[in-house]
Amino acid sequence: MLDEISKKSQNAVPDAVLNSTKCIVVIPSIRGGALNVSAGGMATCRESADRWGPLAFVRFNGRGIRAPRIDLLVFVLSDTGVRALRSGELQIGGQKRTAAPLVSTSPVTTQVELTAELLTYEGTAGVLSSSEASGVIRGDADTSQPIHNVVPRKTTEKYLSSVVSFFNMITPTGIVIHHTAVIPGENTVPRSERDIDKYHRTRGFEILCFGRVYHVAYHYLIMPNGAVKMGRPERCEGAHAAGYNSYLGISIVGDFSSEDNPTGKKGPTRPSAKQIASLIQLCWRLKDRYNIPLQHIVRHSDISSTKCPGDRFPYRSTLDQLQRRPAGVKPGRG
Repeated sequence: MLDEISKKSQNAVPDAVLNSTKCIVVIPSIRGGALNVSAGGMATCRESADRWGPLAFVRFNGRGIRAPRIDLLVFVLSDTGVRALRSGELQIGGQKRTAAPLVSTSPVTTQVELTAELLTYEGTAGVLSSSEASGVIRGDADTSQPIHNVVPRKTTEKYLSSVVSFFNMITPTGIVIHHTAVIPGENTVPRSERDIDKYHRTRGFEILCFGRVYHVAYHYLIMPNGAVKMGRPERCEGAHAAGYNSYLGISIVGDFSSEDNPTGKKGPTRPSAKQIASLIQLCWRLKDRYNIPLQHIVRHSDISSTKCPGDRFPYRSTLDQLQRRPAGVKPGRG
């Protein structure tokens, strides 16, 4: 169920919610229609950014399930909610309910949503919506069924891997433009995406996403000849701009800072015409795919204390070209 939801970019959970989640409760395949329903599921709590604790079996008893069958997901955001879950009495719904935001309807997650005790979603065929379910989640005292006594280690590992992958997913909301600059210790810009992968591996930028581990912090790399190389998949959270890792990271090979690379000893001092052309095509494609507004295409230096992508990067003319796409012209594949 988590894997199915992860594959769909429409109606995704905002990255800010995923990053704020302390525990997740998954109640699959609830049969609706009746006044009161009861269904079992699992809960797990975060121990660190990419590490989740052991599984606990839980049971939901409540109402408000109108569809014939749904999956219920509860994201616990507060310490109070964590204590309630661990004590075996987590209330959902009620008068203090906060509507669960979705990327398609709430591009910017509000502080009110992030300070809620919990947010509840329901999924049907992998498509999420805010849930009106209410009731209580308790520890499941029924240990008579075999599944409660013998959960194969591989099954547990697979489930926790799916949880990690789920929380590493994004629906992109912007684009951050970088330059690679030089690889420390080598005094040269990367010659291939393998150089970036090797360096980022040493920096600990790895992410588990779609069941695979990726190391490159960026989503795309643009070589001096204009070739576009893929880093991590677009739907995987980046590791290129703190606080903006739901934005896609595009890095152009070169060091475009007149202070750091005044004579070109550290690689190209300006992006090539082919690099700019590829960047424009790629941004057009990503803008169309994820409905990204022009004001969400930014330089790394616009959102962080850095010189990246350098004062020689032609940002204004790039934005002008992005605005001037002729009507009816479709972007290339990048």
